[in-house]
Amino acid sequence: MSNERGFTIVEVMVAMLVLIIGATALVGSSGIVSRQIGRGRSISRATQVATQRLETLRRAANRRTSVGGNRCQHASFASGTATTLGMSESWGVATAGTVRSVVDTVTYGRTSGTSRVILRTLIACY
Repeated sequence: MSNERGFTIVEVMVAMLVLIIGATALVGSSGIVSRQIGRGRSISRATQVATQRLETLRRAANRRTSVGGNRCQHASFASGTATTLGMSESWGVATAGTVRSVVDTVTYGRTSGTSRVILRTLIACY
């Protein structure tokens, strides 16, 4: 009986199999993570576009008008459409009362079609 130390061929094969399965799982999950990062970036950009539009409308509503005029009657405070950063944007302004309801919808392209980000807010008119 010899007293040699080392690994048998079976132990080496099992260790390689475990390593290959682990590496395959990492490669598969890295693709999913990459897609999720891209999707998050698109959602973030679309949200930024919508937020900028709502802030522009809020500033337009707060501009001074002639004495007795309603601030929310500016042409720049109206519904409209635009293409911003390659995304299609449309916004609507409800025109009743002293508080305007504003909805901004940004549509952006994805690999599997299109998605939308919709932001809603209220803007006070004095």
